[in-house]
Amino acid sequence: MSEPKVVVRNWRDPDPHVGHESAIIWSIFRQRSEENDASHNCLEHLTGLVKHALQGGQNSNLHQHDQVEQFYYVLKGSGEALIGEERFPVHAGSAAYLPPGVPHQFFAAPGEGWVEHLVVSCPVTREGNSSARVVNWREVLPETGNHGAAVGWPLLEAVDEPEPVTGQPCLLGFYYLTRQALVRGKAADSHIHDDKEQVYYVTEGWGTMIAGDEIYRIGEGDVVYLPRDVPHQIINEDCDGWLSYLIIS
Repeated sequence: MSEPKVVVRNWRDPDPHVGHESAIIWSIFRQRSEENDASHNCLEHLTGLVKHALQGGQNSNLHQHDQVEQFYYVLKGSGEALIGEERFPVHAGSAAYLPPGVPHQFFAAPGEGWVEHLVVSCPVTREGNSSARVVNWREVLPETGNHGAAVGWPLLEAVDEPEPVTGQPCLLGFYYLTRQALVRGKAADSHIHDDKEQVYYVTEGWGTMIAGDEIYRIGEGDVVYLPRDVPHQIINEDCDGWLSYLIIS
């Protein structure tokens, strides 16, 4: 296989299909394979990043993944996530962690139009106990100083994080999930990771991503895959509102 490279894709680019009973699914990124060298099959450690949409009152099927953990991130609408035997209310901005081997199902609230959420998957690599967690970024205190002028809301983090922040320590395969935002004229710092790949998902606004030697104009719904050892920086040069995005590691 060729060397991993930066990939920029909007969730609207792939054709949708129906799966998990009634979810409309857009497959954004999949794991790399020798059989399929399409540019969006780029993930090395993560196994998938897809977007689901459910009509109000509909639900996905009850299922589970052995040796794979997932999280849902709700982009729009509200509903309930059934994880094991407990139902958790979720709404836009909620991250719901699904431990490996635990049955789960999503229920869209009736009469509220569409519910849209990301589903991100990762094989389990760490030892440790974990349990279902649901956190909304609006419930988390913001922090600054970690990445230039970016304001951050840490949501989920690894169970063995040596320098724990304020995220929920539950992840066994992922490193962390955080939300960041920049006001106009501000930039995150330029940095590089030699131990992890990352995905940026833009939730609002527009800006610039510098990745390696390339410059990309990005906006709402764009998804940026960053392999290990690629220097990167995100900038809000001219968006009057917030440039907000998720960082999945």
